[in-house]
Amino acid sequence: MNNDIQQSELLFYLPITLSYGIACLIAWLGFRKIKIWNIKSNKKPNKPGLELLLAIISVVGVFGVGRIYSAGFLIPAIYNPWAWVLNNLIIYSPIFIYLIIRRQSLSTIWLSPKNLHIKLGIGIIGAIAATALFLVLRGEVNRWPDVFDRAFTFHNVTNFVAVFLENLAIAFLFIRLSWVANLKVALVIPGMLFALAHVPGMLADGDPWWHIMLMSICTGSIAVFVLYTSSKVKDIIWLGLVHYFLDVAINAF
Repeated sequence: MNNDIQQSELLFYLPITLSYGIACLIAWLGFRKIKIWNIKSNKKPNKPGLELLLAIISVVGVFGVGRIYSAGFLIPAIYNPWAWVLNNLIIYSPIFIYLIIRRQSLSTIWLSPKNLHIKLGIGIIGAIAATALFLVLRGEVNRWPDVFDRAFTFHNVTNFVAVFLENLAIAFLFIRLSWVANLKVALVIPGMLFALAHVPGMLADGDPWWHIMLMSICTGSIAVFVLYTSSKVKDIIWLGLVHYFLDVAINAF
């Protein structure tokens, strides 16, 4: 098994971009077909600017608790096999504290148990299709049994919570950004941030300008695809499954 998938190569970014693209298409068509995608949008609060500011503070709090975890001050793994899951819930707790204090429902982070079985089904179909496409484009179809097996190991399953909460945090901030700006602006900002986040590493590696530009376009496109689709279907459950399976496929953990 290849334990080192180089995430700065064209052979990584192009397949992963197309894989997220097919997953987004499946989600969009799936939610539309079963007529649960026209969920009523959350009503914009009276003070959207304040909500965005508090949301940013909450996300800063997430990073702060994360630093506390890195320093070894949360639940030690030696005492509990589910410590990683519990620690992630603690790390992302500022977001849930915000929702409680501001009296906002889980629907304001695109999370709802309504039609859960359908959402899971769409997510599973999208995850399988995206993972299969990724492996085909990389010429690694032989890895499929291993990827499937590892997706259900205890170690990797505990990572699902971390992956899902990461998506939740992005949706949380994006929704509140969209309350302040229009959808196009709300999409462009995170798209640019995701694209620029990888530039320093590629510059340090001495990558040519065309390679950096192409990688930035691919990374930014994934963010836009995912956020636009999620904004239409008002759900991130499908995304959590897709993100998790692709993370297993790229040996992220």
